[in-house]
Amino acid sequence: MTKKPLTTIGRAENVDFPDFGVFAVPAKVDTGAESSSLWASSIKETDNGLSFILFAPGSKHYSGKKIAVKASSYSITRVANSFGQSETRYKVKLQVVLRDRKINATFTLADRSQMVYPVLLGRRLLYGKFLVNVSDGSPLKAEEEERTLELEHEMIAERPSARGKLRIAILSKGPGNYSTQRLKEEALKHGHEVRIINYAKCYVTLESGKPVVRYKGESLTDIDVIIPRIAANLTGYGSSIVRQFEMQNVFTTTTSIAIVRSRDKLRSTQLLAKAGIGIPKTVFARETADLDDVLDQVGGAPVIIKVARGTHGNGVVLAETKKAAKAVMQAFYVEGVSFIVQEFVAESAGSDIRAFVVNGKVVASMKRQSLDDDFRSNLHQGGEGSVVRLTEEERRTALRAAKAMGLPICGVDMMRSERGPLVLEVNSSPGFGIEKVTGHNVAEKIIEYVEQHAKSGRRKDKIGA
Repeated sequence: MTKKPLTTIGRAENVDFPDFGVFAVPAKVDTGAESSSLWASSIKETDNGLSFILFAPGSKHYSGKKIAVKASSYSITRVANSFGQSETRYKVKLQVVLRDRKINATFTLADRSQMVYPVLLGRRLLYGKFLVNVSDGSPLKAEEEERTLELEHEMIAERPSARGKLRIAILSKGPGNYSTQRLKEEALKHGHEVRIINYAKCYVTLESGKPVVRYKGESLTDIDVIIPRIAANLTGYGSSIVRQFEMQNVFTTTTSIAIVRSRDKLRSTQLLAKAGIGIPKTVFARETADLDDVLDQVGGAPVIIKVARGTHGNGVVLAETKKAAKAVMQAFYVEGVSFIVQEFVAESAGSDIRAFVVNGKVVASMKRQSLDDDFRSNLHQGGEGSVVRLTEEERRTALRAAKAMGLPICGVDMMRSERGPLVLEVNSSPGFGIEKVTGHNVAEKIIEYVEQHAKSGRRKDKIGA
């Protein structure tokens, strides 16, 4: 009998489980592991054998369908987990298809919810059938990078505290603002010194090699960290004050260039598009007379029209007809105002999702719904918030958008559409109303981020735009 030639595979492949109607499941190829592993949940022994469900809620491959195997098709083994504790594991015999080769293999059923890949292929399955080329295959690169970042953050968080007392300045025009008060409260709880500084009343002195920020007749030289809470109408001045602190090598949770970038709707949309992140179809214009073509580019009326700079839903109009849209654009044309035209996504009208990102993680999320016929869902426009569970795709989109904008702390606004999550805006100074809606302590996460990164000094911006 002629031996079948070895098939070359990569370090990650998609596999099928045809007996259960499950296809194109990402699998990690690991020649360092002897046995193979499969994500399963609701594992129960019965009188007739073993029952389980492939994957778990939260996985796009999860169907909730219970699978039963006879006693002759499974075995029990005991293994030591990462904490050295003994655990019972079940091994089942299943048919898997890899690169068009059908293989009857044994898989250990395990909780792989914290792993990038729901399936692991060990060398016992691979031996005599496959050659592994680590530069080949279909790896989930973005997910691998995110998981690596998460593990790094967890390692930092688990280190013994060596933070010491930090001198923190919250740059805010509103000392009574809820967000400002929450940041102050959590910083004080962690034993830090806190000042609230009205950045609009700051001024700078410019001299070679001597960057100074002045406030109420004093030079601000005793600050380790600034947390900017810059209002949209003071973006230019506020970011200049932040930049002056950066020149003193003071750590800032949001860099001056990231603030400016996030407030420029065109610039931010260009960066999101460049990063391959889902966004609504968008046209940016100023003095064009080709209004019909502008509308055609986004699919025609109804459309959303907004000024190029703005926040909290201000300067945003829904034009339901072609005539109304042209009238609004002509008004902007006459006033010499740059404007943005976006497609109207009917299936999410009046609602969107806010994901609050801190340090590479979504720490809170909510759905915002308008209370009347207003298509804007912003809480500042009277929208109502409710807790929402993000899909894995939405979570990844939020993290990718934050990274594309160079914002370790931000609010990512998305809407659900038939083609997946579409990012509307990445807010560099998100409000903390999400705490009241979700019960999650966002302010504490920000202070923990400060403690982990303050000693590194000024961060280099890597976006390049």
